[in-house]
Amino acid sequence: MRRNTFVACFIGAVLLGSAIAQTAVTEKDMIEYDRRLAENQKTAFPAAGIVPDAETAKSIAMAIATPIWGKKKVDSELPLLAELKGNVWTVIGNPHLQSAKFGGELIIQLDKRNGAVLSILHTQ
Repeated sequence: MRRNTFVACFIGAVLLGSAIAQTAVTEKDMIEYDRRLAENQKTAFPAAGIVPDAETAKSIAMAIATPIWGKKKVDSELPLLAELKGNVWTVIGNPHLQSAKFGGELIIQLDKRNGAVLSILHTQ
């Protein structure tokens, strides 16, 4: 009788473990949980802002511009130039180094405080 009870408990534990393993948390579940967590928290921005310097502004601009205009076009405007006025970084492509076949320059403005993209354009 004791052996049957042990076997029944063992089988029950295995089945329970199997059921728990099948209900594993997915990546989508984790993202949804973290999204809800972030919605209900007050963000504490660093004193220097999310975009504290010109190099960070240029890196963000590259990450934004490359999928929009393509690596070849963006690379033709390197090195990017960045200047801060108030709380707005203006990042531009370097028009003096562009090849004649592309023309124009990228212009991206970013909010220093929170990293928001304020404007994106490419001149002709």
